Amino acid sequence: MANAKSTNRNYEYAVVDTAPGAAGYWTNIVNPRKSGISRLFFSIRNTDIEDSSGAADAVITVTLQFKCSGDLDWQDFYYSSGGFVIGDRVEIGDIGPGTQWRAGVKDQDFTSGSVKFGFDWYK
Repeated sequence: MANAKSTNRNYEYAVVDTAPGAAGYWTNIVNPRKSGISRLFFSIRNTDIEDSSGAADAVITVTLQFKCSGDLDWQDFYYSSGGFVIGDRVEIGDIGPGTQWRAGVKDQDFTSGSVKFGFDWYK
């Protein structure tokens, strides 16, 4: 397969199953306030077949990033004491004016496997 994005009026997702290259591979940008989103959720799901123990096969780190009005570059969002892992699903409480979100896999953060990650919401 190849890395792919899927977009709908209620979600932005990406699947990464191959090394993303120097620029990484990111979802399309989500701008909650501009899009009229009232609740925004972020999740990471394993797309590999699980082994008999139920353990995920993917060795991939997904990074959540945000950018506020006037920022020149994206900032990594740090979740509690560590990064996000497969199976995480959280509500993003910051839907302030001008705040944008994206998620992706940086070039050095792919080893093997396949994950689906991104955003869903309701207005």
